[in-house]
Amino acid sequence: MSLAVFLLPKGDFALELVRWKEKVEKQCPKQPYTTHPSHMTLINMKVKNEDDGIAAISALSNYTNPFQITVNRKDVFWDDAATGGHTLYFGIEKNDVLHALQKSLAEALQQVKENIPPPHYLTGNKQLLESYDKYGFPFVGNHWIPHFSVSSLRTEKTHPIIEEFLSTTKQYHFTANQISLWRVDDNEHTLLETVYFK
Repeated sequence: MSLAVFLLPKGDFALELVRWKEKVEKQCPKQPYTTHPSHMTLINMKVKNEDDGIAAISALSNYTNPFQITVNRKDVFWDDAATGGHTLYFGIEKNDVLHALQKSLAEALQQVKENIPPPHYLTGNKQLLESYDKYGFPFVGNHWIPHFSVSSLRTEKTHPIIEEFLSTTKQYHFTANQISLWRVDDNEHTLLETVYFK
């Protein structure tokens, strides 16, 4: 099990993301990520004590103001090492506030991080390993690509649903005024708490 901090989509964008998840599940059932709650992962790590992790994150809310998110593209992480598939995702406009929030979360959770060996797919990537060793999550820092995953398709790269997904783009805007804390156990996601920004 791990403790994850998610940013949830809102409004029309949330509906669009669910629509794509449902479409993928119908055409290509049982693909990684498809049935997961719609979210952007800010951090996901093993912790020594869940309650201490929640307390550390909740304290940050006093120093965080709501901020704007612009979803501006669709893309694919081809040959995703974590899943063995091609991960369809919605990308966002560069957002310094979001990166600063992730760094604050990672630093706040350092004291409760459980030290466990890195996943096999990180082997050979110095940047990801350094982030994992320091924060328990391989994607903290400038190499993090904030995104909302749809699914990771273990199909050919030319599968029609991938081509359809990439064929259109629309911008969405929403205000991020909260984060949510989840217990993650493989594909099971349990909402623990919602933290609102001041």
